[in-house]
Amino acid sequence: MNQDQAKTQASYFIHQLQQLEDGNPAAIDTLVELFADNAHLSNPLIEREGRERVGRDEIAAFWRTYRATFGSIHSEFFDVTASERCAGLFWRSAGTGPLGQPLDYEGVTLLEFDDSGKIARFRGYFDSEKVRLPSRPH
Repeated sequence: MNQDQAKTQASYFIHQLQQLEDGNPAAIDTLVELFADNAHLSNPLIEREGRERVGRDEIAAFWRTYRATFGSIHSEFFDVTASERCAGLFWRSAGTGPLGQPLDYEGVTLLEFDDSGKIARFRGYFDSEKVRLPSRPH
């Protein structure tokens, strides 16, 4: 991979994520196809659970949970940087939680690509206190 290819892959990831956020259920499958078979995915909320997501099945489950966590969500990417094997995506997300409470937070996602251009490692960084969601009523 070269820097331009990494940036193109990052842009395709962004497009598919925004499709998922817009409610397109087919976007999960397309998004997961961007990941290598044994890819690793983590962020501050996952780290609290003590185990990153590994493999496409767990990554698909993560994206389903991600979308279900919000009433509405839209991520705007204001900068994308890339090297030969990595991309940094700087973003701000706004929307509502499952009970309609407003959410607004920002962070960065780092993507590491394998030789075939698939995402081998996904690491999200953000202030998890900004996305703390209230418990749903029983």
